[in-house]
Amino acid sequence: MYYGEHELLAGDGAELGRRLADFKVTTEVHPMPAGQHSFILAAGRVPEVDQAIEQMGQWLHQHLGA
Repeated sequence: MYYGEHELLAGDGAELGRRLADFKVTTEVHPMPAGQHSFILAAGRVPEVDQAIEQMGQWLHQHLGA
């Protein structure tokens, strides 16, 4: 799960990550420094966003298979 550290709901993202861990849900939580809501829309223009997308794909491949 990725969320922008500078978005209005950043606290909710962090809390969701803690709750998922409490319930032993397989997940990873990554706050995006300087990220805002919908930061993913910067794909192809911001290297950090492209890296986050690559990491998401690797996680999905590892946990869900090809």
